[in-house]
Amino acid sequence: MSMLITIVLPLVVAALIAAGGPAARPAWRLVPILPLLLAWPLMAGGRYEPDWLLFGFTLRVDEVTAVFVVLLGLAWSLAGWQAIRDIDHHQRAFWIGWLLCLSGMTLATFSADLVGFYLGYVVLSLSAWLMIVQTRSDEAWRAGRIYLVMALLGEAAILAAVLLLAGHYGNFELGLLAEGDPERHHIIARWLLLAGFGIKLGIIPLHMWLPLAHPDAPVAASAVLSGVIVKAGLLGCLKLLPRTGLESEATGQILFVLGLFTAFGGVLLGLTQQRLKTVLAYSTISQMGLVLVGFSLLYLVPEPEFGLLSMIGLLVMHHGFNKSALFLACGNTPGASRIRLLLFALPALALVAAPLTTGFLAKHWLKQGVDGLDGASAVYYLLALTSAMTAVLLWKAWQLARETDSDPGPVHPAWPVLVVLATLVPWTWAILADLVYLPDLAGLWDSLWPLLLAVVLVTVHARWVRFRPNIPEGDVVVLFEALARKLGRLPPGLPSSDPGRRVMRRLLVRADVLDRHLKELPLAGLVILLVGGVLWLLVLMGVV
Repeated sequence: MSMLITIVLPLVVAALIAAGGPAARPAWRLVPILPLLLAWPLMAGGRYEPDWLLFGFTLRVDEVTAVFVVLLGLAWSLAGWQAIRDIDHHQRAFWIGWLLCLSGMTLATFSADLVGFYLGYVVLSLSAWLMIVQTRSDEAWRAGRIYLVMALLGEAAILAAVLLLAGHYGNFELGLLAEGDPERHHIIARWLLLAGFGIKLGIIPLHMWLPLAHPDAPVAASAVLSGVIVKAGLLGCLKLLPRTGLESEATGQILFVLGLFTAFGGVLLGLTQQRLKTVLAYSTISQMGLVLVGFSLLYLVPEPEFGLLSMIGLLVMHHGFNKSALFLACGNTPGASRIRLLLFALPALALVAAPLTTGFLAKHWLKQGVDGLDGASAVYYLLALTSAMTAVLLWKAWQLARETDSDPGPVHPAWPVLVVLATLVPWTWAILADLVYLPDLAGLWDSLWPLLLAVVLVTVHARWVRFRPNIPEGDVVVLFEALARKLGRLPPGLPSSDPGRRVMRRLLVRADVLDRHLKELPLAGLVILLVGGVLWLLVLMGVV
């Protein structure tokens, strides 16, 4: 019952805020407390199967759920605490989006069945748009539009896979999917789910929404978007993706290569940016590439010497807490003092896997996971190079943070508290999961030389390289927009009856129709669930 309460309470508070009046202000004050209530079902554990709920939802706490509950409860709560200072309580659309996202993420986390997960995931995805467009600027509307298109395309792929699996199994328990079977439909569902969840994770080339969503969004929204919400893609992969059966090894190899490509590509694109939050957004893309590498090992390493799920959980906690702390820093003028710059530097050092940090611990176990693969030594150096590249990118972020020294206000306590938790919580998880590693001199050198290489790269670039590329935020989106404008205009001297022109117009019309249908598909699935819910309520009330 406690799990259901934590899902419903944010909806009740959102309804009170939407209604306004005297009840809205105390409801608004409850915002930071609601995520902390997740500790209640986490400690109680077990499962809950309310027979009176539509579709017979099953809610459960397990090893995968526990990681996301801890991150969601602590990081979301502290971000909400700072958001109360930064966002006026009259901005009701933002707070409604905030609470709907929390409820959707909680439902997706606790759900152990197909329908419950999908409902939570789609609520989370669609309501995040309200936080992205909060400033109502032209840039915010553009970012929100691109986010919504990408989210709906992802939902379309996920819904198609959900319908495929539900048609075969019904509303089954998600744990059965990890076992898989040799059915051909599993391969189709697997790639549809990977496409949909890959958008949420920000995997290149499906990353386009992420660097646009952050610059104009409030820092608290950026903290939960980058620290927590992108992990919903990984949560979906862990819960829904069949990991055995046909072509499992080939799937793992593709995901492994795609993860490494994203890890390096995110850094290279981030180095061309000029705004702090955009640089941090591209850093998130890069880190999600490493998370995908960790996930791919579930396909590639059938009998690991340690718990791969625990290692993935460590990666989730490490990145989630540290990246949330960096985004909260953006709202506390980090360049105003040395103490503030130190608070910015600590999570940044963790993300570059400096010795004895949480990143060092997570990267060590990730390297251990690839030991049994072909070409493990080459992969080992590639993973080390990702640390060097991340260090270069976060050095740029630190330089941009130093420039944010105008009009310094007081430091909000949520920021330093989150910096402390970013160290304590992942190490505590490592102790509980038996993943503690105390390095010898060779181990320290393995984590230190990528940082020294980063120092050399930064020095060489600063002194001798004058090439300063500047790729617009959103990179591929800008190219698509330019192409659409070019195809949509009549070039000078080209008659309107030109056959090539007519073909281009037909292609644009067809693309627009396809885009419209893809947007309608996940919304249709959500409408079906809502209509079913209304009928269920009428039955309970004795109306029908």
